[in-house]
Amino acid sequence: MKKLRFLNNTGMKQIDNITYSFLNDNGIKLFDITNEEFLKFQKKLKTQNWMEVAFDMYYETYPWLYKIITDSNRSDFLFLLDIKKDGLALDLGAGWGQISVPLSRFCDVVALEGNLEKIQLIKEIAKQENRNNIQYVAANISDDLFENEQFDLVILNGVLEWVSAFSKGMIPFEIQQKVLQTAYNLLKPGGILYIGIENKYGLKYLLGEKDDHTGLEDFVYLNDNSIESFYKSIIGKPLRSFTHSKKNYEKMLKIAGFENIDFFASLPDYKLPRLMVNLTDDSSIQFAQENLEFIQEFDGATGRISQLNSKLQNIYSVFSPNELSNLYPSYSIIARKSK
Repeated sequence: MKKLRFLNNTGMKQIDNITYSFLNDNGIKLFDITNEEFLKFQKKLKTQNWMEVAFDMYYETYPWLYKIITDSNRSDFLFLLDIKKDGLALDLGAGWGQISVPLSRFCDVVALEGNLEKIQLIKEIAKQENRNNIQYVAANISDDLFENEQFDLVILNGVLEWVSAFSKGMIPFEIQQKVLQTAYNLLKPGGILYIGIENKYGLKYLLGEKDDHTGLEDFVYLNDNSIESFYKSIIGKPLRSFTHSKKNYEKMLKIAGFENIDFFASLPDYKLPRLMVNLTDDSSIQFAQENLEFIQEFDGATGRISQLNSKLQNIYSVFSPNELSNLYPSYSIIARKSK
């Protein structure tokens, strides 16, 4: 495996020859499960296969999380990417390792996650999958850790919308822009950035489907300042996730320095894609329009099948390819750094 080049080793703890931590403690609090559940999962991993553990714990009690952890479609977007066999990829916000582990079949991987216990879990899953070309970094995703131009691929899958949750004192949009700029700087010339993220103005949200991250309806009609006030008044906590339109994602990427940017519509959602539509190809969009009856959209927070599906399919069919490109619920974005 390639040796990582860090900017500054101050505060870094090398746990073993493939694991580094820049955290003062275990890091961010787990979002998707309780600490007790997590410890139970870890304990079971010592004697059971990780997929068996996920099945036992979540198949009936939390089926959406079970899908998120185990569904092989999670990493289907990898086939869109030109991955170099001798390359090095950085998975920012590695979660349960759903991307890092399958990606390691194509190239060497660095899995960065903001929780040290989660890192240990990914390591065990990778071990069970016989993957030995992953290095692990426990750190805040918005921190500057690595020397520039050492990665061929950087992945932000379901992460960019959340980065403001881990960096206090900055405007959320500025943190997102900083992370995109960092990704650009870390890539070698010709390198690729992949982003999987929701479209704030997706048709299902315009029709009243709940926001994936907040569970609230009609979020889409508010500007960012109003959204923050509205969310805090209802939930009592600051809003931690922000999504944007296709136009704004493209603008943010260009500000960071990317020039060659491709958008794919991920249906029904980038988290579990069943169909990926090249939005620069009218024939691909037409194919999707003609086959939407096979794609069931869902509530991205719970996995509940959307009650809007019949409406969505009928409305999708009347838009032109150009109009429709701005209305898909989520995107897979591929941005390339010039050579």
